[in-house]
Amino acid sequence: MSRKASGGMACWQCPRYSRAERRCLDGKANPKSKADSVAVAELLGVRALCHYNLYRDALALRTYLPNAPATLALARKPQPAAAGGRIEVEILED
Repeated sequence: MSRKASGGMACWQCPRYSRAERRCLDGKANPKSKADSVAVAELLGVRALCHYNLYRDALALRTYLPNAPATLALARKPQPAAAGGRIEVEILED
């Protein structure tokens, strides 16, 4: 799934991205996966994540306002099954 389809912005589409230098002019990181975003936030802080990163707001809430109602509501939201998870499929023949 592309970033555009999932609601995020790819770096090359951002006005703060320098195509000549092939990097963000603000020095921000925009990891593709949630696991990478969490790792960047843990190592460098939430401020190191791009404003267009899909997971930045949720990570900021968990970091700075862990007991806020919005943070607790996000934690209760059901998560989709992992890509490596097991899925049972029943095939019906006509």
